[in-house]
Amino acid sequence: MIRRFPGGGWALRLVIFLGPIVALLAASPQGRTPPTWLVVVVGIFSFAFAVMPEHYVGNGALAIVVAWWTVEMEDGLPLSSIAAAAALLAAHLAGTLASYGPARLAPDAGAVLLWARRGVLVWTIAPLTWLVVDAEAGRATSASYWVIGLAAGLAMAVLATALYPSSGDRRM
Repeated sequence: MIRRFPGGGWALRLVIFLGPIVALLAASPQGRTPPTWLVVVVGIFSFAFAVMPEHYVGNGALAIVVAWWTVEMEDGLPLSSIAAAAALLAAHLAGTLASYGPARLAPDAGAVLLWARRGVLVWTIAPLTWLVVDAEAGRATSASYWVIGLAAGLAMAVLATALYPSSGDRRM
């Protein structure tokens, strides 16, 4: 009964489970360690996300981490926020892939490659936004930097879909 998933399915579930936890703990090297109770709560949500990737509980796991980063980092984001963004994106993409079929279905290599390419392209906005905001550190910065970063992220998502279309996206 424990061997319900194929090897690739276990790998996806591991990324789903560890992604939010790694993202939450990413600020620890800069002295911003989350409370233990919060790590436990994120671990429970992440476990539920790994077991039921198509369920909305996964959004809860990711949202808790984003909310903690938002509240805790009021004076600027450390460099490790780029790693946290990568971990959250990896968990989200692994959840997307795991929800494509029944648990016993091995993930399709083509779908994994497609989403990995899209993910890397979308993730590039994280270091770019961090660089722009960090360059303006110590100055009176506008909140519009974050809005521009969000707009750039959305544009990057559209670009990723255009550059790496799925078979359903291609026109005949």
